[in-house]
Amino acid sequence: MVSNAKQSVLIIENDNTVIENLSKRFKKRGMLVITARDGYEGYTRACQEIPDFIIAETLLSNMDGFRISRLLKYDERYKNIMIVLITSNDLDMINDMYQASGADNVLRKPFKFLDLIESLKVTEAV
Repeated sequence: MVSNAKQSVLIIENDNTVIENLSKRFKKRGMLVITARDGYEGYTRACQEIPDFIIAETLLSNMDGFRISRLLKYDERYKNIMIVLITSNDLDMINDMYQASGADNVLRKPFKFLDLIESLKVTEAV
């Protein structure tokens, strides 16, 4: 049986402009987009929806992106979800937190959408 399930992405971000921009671009690629505006909501949605990919801002209210990543990556049920953190901070300054989070990648804002796609290894919808 062939699966026609769309790949899904959870965007956890507190900036509406970033959410709208990324949502639009992922939808154009044929992906199901899920959004959350704070860390706790993002973690809850990740556990409920089990998306293929998560893009999480590092500076969020309630729970930061590093903690979300740590909670998911060290849980057997969710460890295979690809997680990319996005940040306004200098990458050298946050390297230790990034390494401890277990996230698959981190990108500094502003970033190119194609760099994000490459870091997620997203396949094109057919």
